[in-house]
Amino acid sequence: MRIPREVIEELRERISITEVISPVVTLKRKGGSMMGLCPFHQEKSPSFSVVPSKGIFHCFGCGEGGDIFTFVQKTRGLGFYEAAKELADQAGVALPERELSIDELRRIKARAGLHEICQHALEHFQSRLLTSAEGQPALDYLHKRGVSDESIKTFKIGYAPDKWDDLLNNLHTLGITLEQAVAAGLARFRDASNSRRGGYDLFRGRIIVPIMDRRGRVIAFGGRLFEGPDDAPKYVNSPETDIYRKSRTLYGLSQALSAIQRKERALIVEGYFDVIALSQAGFLEAVATCGTALTTDHLQALRTLTPRVIALFDSDEAGLRAAERSMPLFLNSGVEPMHLSLEGAKDPDEFIQEFGAEAFETQLARSEPLFELVLHRVAERCGTTPGGRQRAVEEVAPLLRRFPTASRSVWVARVAGVLAINERSIQERIGRSTPQQQVPAPPLRWQPGGRLRTMFWLLLHHPDAVIEELLDFSHPEWLTDNPEALRAIGLLLQGVELTEILQQVGDQDVARVLRMEAANDREFKEEKVARQIRRYIIELEDRHLSMRLSEINVQLGQIRADQISELRTLLRERGRHQKRRGLLKKALMSRDMGQSKLADSAPEEGEVEPPS
Repeated sequence: MRIPREVIEELRERISITEVISPVVTLKRKGGSMMGLCPFHQEKSPSFSVVPSKGIFHCFGCGEGGDIFTFVQKTRGLGFYEAAKELADQAGVALPERELSIDELRRIKARAGLHEICQHALEHFQSRLLTSAEGQPALDYLHKRGVSDESIKTFKIGYAPDKWDDLLNNLHTLGITLEQAVAAGLARFRDASNSRRGGYDLFRGRIIVPIMDRRGRVIAFGGRLFEGPDDAPKYVNSPETDIYRKSRTLYGLSQALSAIQRKERALIVEGYFDVIALSQAGFLEAVATCGTALTTDHLQALRTLTPRVIALFDSDEAGLRAAERSMPLFLNSGVEPMHLSLEGAKDPDEFIQEFGAEAFETQLARSEPLFELVLHRVAERCGTTPGGRQRAVEEVAPLLRRFPTASRSVWVARVAGVLAINERSIQERIGRSTPQQQVPAPPLRWQPGGRLRTMFWLLLHHPDAVIEELLDFSHPEWLTDNPEALRAIGLLLQGVELTEILQQVGDQDVARVLRMEAANDREFKEEKVARQIRRYIIELEDRHLSMRLSEINVQLGQIRADQISELRTLLRERGRHQKRRGLLKKALMSRDMGQSKLADSAPEEGEVEPPS
């Protein structure tokens, strides 16, 4: 949906960019900017700059940047409309819906309805746990396994009584139909082919753990059996719905966002109660998959927050196999993971209960690359015979090819050491890879020259002083041959806001340079700005004349003796340009740049020297 420009501008005016970013990034003032550690890549020294006066952010380290909408999109994984809707709700601005089609409106309202239904279910489950007699055994169980009342509140844990229609009856009193409850993943039809036969609650006799999206909205639930028949499944999880995709959702991410960025690491565990136990022990950066295997989407969600991921899969055989299978996913996502096998416990929850938080921190310090686990399991599985070692090389070669070039040689040496074979044979096997899809080389990034960077900086920081000088400049093509850069200069000369220019400029490299110069506190004091822009214009003309003189000298060397007229024309042009360069040189040496004299002495268009 298109949102009218005036609404976008109103949101930019009402919401300070520091209000949006400061809950995620700790900012400290530096000149006219605010600096902090970038949330999009790992760094130790702050290179992430926020410029409140321009309404933009820019990272000098990784190049990410944009405005309030971009930041919400990138940190929360939202589309533009969703980001705008979140900011509009924050500012109390209503987004117009008149441009939406009937189908689009229906889908948006349906999704919003599912969120509301899940929220009602959450409140119902919480009430059953905390205020009903039938919830007492579940509460006792939680306390027995060390879950505190504070954690129950933080993670909004609830209870579903062992009844077929307890939740459905509650939802019915709120006007929510069986069909809506089924669509939200909370109930099932008794007969899938005939909804008139009624339905039943999906969650019965279980402790309920709500699953939130990145924005903290309830989208699904996990039900944990704590008493009952041994043959019953331990967990029942919500099916996928229009608002819930298991492959994209990480349990606990909404609570862990700031901790992941602050600690510069994420802990991936397998279970909901692992996350709860770790959070309760002070490790707020833990997240878990939701009853499914780790996916590339999971890792992409973490990659925007931190490149340092420690995988804590269960220490049983199933957990080790899961860890091994995840290795290609990490490499495909550009994340080289760490792995920790906890000694004396099956999972983090059990370890924390048995040994405590300090012991867990000690264990984290001995995390090792996940590839070490994969390598040793392959070596053990294949054996030490010559044939077994060869099979082991065949297994790890596809992984080795995916490592970045800088680290691949290190791992080749490590594989050679563990398998006791020659590095050269491993390198040869990597080289004999099956044909793979060629990854195109990244396009060359446009980089402006120093003078153009200065021009951008001057236009962004001192537009009034610069515009007066540039409006009389009749050769914009001398500034740059990049049409989008020229367009940006034109918009700046018109006084268009930077946030609007960034939306209009089609070249992302030009947008990146504009953000970078807006965030740059360098350069010139205000009293020197006019002098600098004059110097810049003089230098531009001098460079143009120098290039033209070089062309003339080449043409003179190629002219024939009978081309007298052409010879005189070239000599006259060379004389004019040499004279003009002399004036430019004097102007550069003068204290006030000699602007008026320079203009007065410039040759008139079409002026021709008398023949010699």
